[in-house]
Amino acid sequence: MAELIEPLCVSALNTLAPRASGQVFLRVMQDALFGVQGGSRLLLPKVDLSELFPGAAARWLSRQGGQLRLGTRVTALVPAGLQWQIQGEAFDAVILATSASESSRALDNSAQAAPDSIANKLQQWGCITRALQYEAIATVYAFGADVTLPRPMLTLRSSAAMPAQFAFDRGQLGGPGGLLAFVVSASTLARDALQTQVLAQAQQQLGLNLQAVQTIVEKRATFACTPGLQRPALQIAPGLLACGDYVAGPYPATLEGAVRSAVAAVAALTMHPQTV
Repeated sequence: MAELIEPLCVSALNTLAPRASGQVFLRVMQDALFGVQGGSRLLLPKVDLSELFPGAAARWLSRQGGQLRLGTRVTALVPAGLQWQIQGEAFDAVILATSASESSRALDNSAQAAPDSIANKLQQWGCITRALQYEAIATVYAFGADVTLPRPMLTLRSSAAMPAQFAFDRGQLGGPGGLLAFVVSASTLARDALQTQVLAQAQQQLGLNLQAVQTIVEKRATFACTPGLQRPALQIAPGLLACGDYVAGPYPATLEGAVRSAVAAVAALTMHPQTV
């Protein structure tokens, strides 16, 4: 448990093993270790995540003739027959590709102007979404002159007193030399206490005397992947779908889960445009 199951569980599900869904964990292990050849390979980007995917996707979309409207917040969607109106424009279909909280907020506003048949669907979907519980991910950035790890990423032995599970050498991944990032999944400690413990862990396990640079705590980083969890469906109402790592699917809150839900949403619109 300590050497294999618990580290794999918290890294894959961002939920500690005692409260994690065994069914989802086994599915992830099946697909990663016994699925397609190379399915368990770990790829580490050498550019920031915005440039790795969203930036590249935006450029591709522009080349296809798509329109990007950055900095334009959608506050509500209004059903209009078989279409949806967004800020005065009509669309045949809409895919909400935002966080769970943003999607439910927009639908709460939309339900106020929708007929009862549609409003009930929006409210039911929003109710399930708001019931999700969340786990935090904390990252402690620390610096040491001329510090280099043996590998770009190391697994650490974590415990209650040594909370970090992974250490990343930002100097080997396109960042400044000497900067290390210690990641704490399913984090529960206060920022200052966490930072102190991680620096002590770096000293004890890696023999490094580091200086803290910044500690970032994402309190709603992922949903808690617990047994029997009810997640919101892909389809919200006719012509209205959602995608994201929190949408019902086989995986926990991961990039893989988010991408798969987006592919499924596009496929549903493509195959059944009149019924979705």
